[in-house]
Amino acid sequence: MKVIKSDGKVVEFDESKVRQSILRVGIDKHGVDDVLEKVKSRIKENMTTKEIFAIVYQELDRKDTCFACRYNLRDALLRLGPAGYKFEKYVASILRAYKYDAYNPEKELQGSCVGHEVDVVAERDGRRMFIEAKFRNDFKDYVNLKDTMATWSRFLDLVDGAAVGKCPHFDECWIVTNAAFSDRAKKFGMCKGIHMIGWNFPESAPFSQMVDNSALYPVTVIDHLRNNEIEALSRNDIMLCRELTEHDPDELTQKLGSDEVRAEQLIELCAKIVEGK
Repeated sequence: MKVIKSDGKVVEFDESKVRQSILRVGIDKHGVDDVLEKVKSRIKENMTTKEIFAIVYQELDRKDTCFACRYNLRDALLRLGPAGYKFEKYVASILRAYKYDAYNPEKELQGSCVGHEVDVVAERDGRRMFIEAKFRNDFKDYVNLKDTMATWSRFLDLVDGAAVGKCPHFDECWIVTNAAFSDRAKKFGMCKGIHMIGWNFPESAPFSQMVDNSALYPVTVIDHLRNNEIEALSRNDIMLCRELTEHDPDELTQKLGSDEVRAEQLIELCAKIVEGK
């Protein structure tokens, strides 16, 4: 059976890819088999991969909303847009969960030549990381060679600035994105020693795996989360479902400006998303 990818390319339907995408939400083997059979029964010739994604989401939602929310990760990242500042906060939250001391600087850091807006600064084991969070509103977009070279140039200017006491010293340069890197960007980054994390890169520990392995799902995986609630949570630095569960209903009600029933519902759902059950 032929299906149409997001770039318009027609390919053979790959059952193993769908199975793998279902497996990552934490459902057991019997559940995976059941969902996959129902999905296959609904797929038609020349369906788009986006339509297939929607079918998988619906079938997982019938099993348990928490599985559907976990599956919704990639679209949830888009809801951190259209500007990139929520993604920057989310990246900092993920790094804190991985035991980094991470924050989003409020002011420019002065390099040797000019000042630079820095998305995320992270520290661990005596090393400080300069991190650019490259948010993309379209998964077909790449972080390209020009982007990567510009990041490296900013890093070098900050290193030079630190040498003359203008800013803190940085030991490492990172780029984190919800999209992909072009081949030339990867080649340049690996040559310069840039730590690059994309949706499916590096193969050993991509961004998606960093999230799934430690259940660091953004609050936006909840598809009925309202825009004003997303903004309120962001203002209060609550970017992870895990962070939301750390609040009691009364406290969350105050921060959201909503009622306590809504706060209780969100806390309960986030707990299920984090636990995967």
